[in-house]
Amino acid sequence: MMATMTSHPGRELFDFVRHWSRRWTGVGITVDRDRGRDVSVTEAALAHGAGGATVNQIAAELGIDQSGASRMVTQAIERGYLTKTTGGDARRRLVHVTEAGEALVAASHAWQDRIFADLTNDWTPTEVEQFSHLMKRLTAAHRDR
Repeated sequence: MMATMTSHPGRELFDFVRHWSRRWTGVGITVDRDRGRDVSVTEAALAHGAGGATVNQIAAELGIDQSGASRMVTQAIERGYLTKTTGGDARRRLVHVTEAGEALVAASHAWQDRIFADLTNDWTPTEVEQFSHLMKRLTAAHRDR
């Protein structure tokens, strides 16, 4: 027989994700959805390294369709975070991250670290490390689903 749980970890996880997925701005606390999209698409391009990524690879990394990824790439190009080049095969276009894109992602990561530090400021270093380890474990176990 399954034990009755007094907490709802699944609901808590999704509530946590919904809450924080809407909060990236890089400046103050104002929500800027476009900046969040720019960070996401730029991180997806960075995941494929210096050789660049195709729009289809970025779409797969983001878990969205090609047309949605294409719109996000176009917006990030217009804002100076990404560029497109022709690969060895003239039909293949590769997306590369610009210096501005690298700076955007670095600012995003710094903001994420500050928020996490603020959220866990009353935790012990051991609790912070355990939580971090468990998040990595959960993500790694389900990354390709």
